[in-house]
Amino acid sequence: MTAENIPERETIPGYQIQSKIASGGTAVVFKAKDIKNNRLVALKILYPKTVLNKTLLNRFIKEAKLLIKFNHPNIVKGFNAGTFNNLYFLVMEYVEGKSVGELLKEQGTLKEDMAIDIILQTAQALDYMQNQCIIHRDIKPDNLLYLDVTRIIKLCDLGFAHQIGSGRQGLSDTTCGTPQYMSPEQAKGQPDLDVRSDIYSLGATLYHLVTGETPFKGSDNLEIMAKQVLDELQSDEIKNRRFSPLTLYFIEKMMAKEKEIRYQNAREVIEDIQTQLSGYRSLEFKPE
Repeated sequence: MTAENIPERETIPGYQIQSKIASGGTAVVFKAKDIKNNRLVALKILYPKTVLNKTLLNRFIKEAKLLIKFNHPNIVKGFNAGTFNNLYFLVMEYVEGKSVGELLKEQGTLKEDMAIDIILQTAQALDYMQNQCIIHRDIKPDNLLYLDVTRIIKLCDLGFAHQIGSGRQGLSDTTCGTPQYMSPEQAKGQPDLDVRSDIYSLGATLYHLVTGETPFKGSDNLEIMAKQVLDELQSDEIKNRRFSPLTLYFIEKMMAKEKEIRYQNAREVIEDIQTQLSGYRSLEFKPE
């Protein structure tokens, strides 16, 4: 069995594989039927070559433990995990929909009200994780699943999740994440990250949702990370796109270079968005 050719059959006892959902550099995800519980699930299986990399394997195991432990409507639920014939697997709830990243590719940009609702739901997931002393460290559109019918957002891919205050790690792990959405302190490899780093990434995600572009670009990841640290957002460029003042305010507040200026926790994000939107809508209300 090769790493890229895990057969689409009952590879893991008790789970009947139906089709492939996605594949990446470390794992493949199948749509499968949980025979015992008579439900559809997402079955994530590590490639055999990934198992040989202790860092990647540990991230997979950590993600599995967190998803099984967590119970929140805006976080993908993990049901089971284990090994069979040297295959490491994770069983998760099956989400009928697309990632927000896929929606962006299809539509170019999202409407402001939809984008802010996505950010609000993600902040609720971060608030739950913060209460568990966990930060995500890789908030981005591709890690947000959008349920077509209910419009519920599900945060996924907790492979980079980290316990707040658990001490210094190696540089390669501290700076993990996606450069286009990475906070300045994360880009600098600071070990004492907290939820404010995730909040910056949330702001970068909102920027991408409404503009169709990431905040900073570069010829390589190092250049992008340097811009996250040194360059300021070009507010005039955002204003010229005729966004509402609220959207611009949320982006600038979440993406402040100094973490002391950002929202200090996810609960502040939630409450401010709800309060601001309520006030904004009341001003827009025009009685007959």
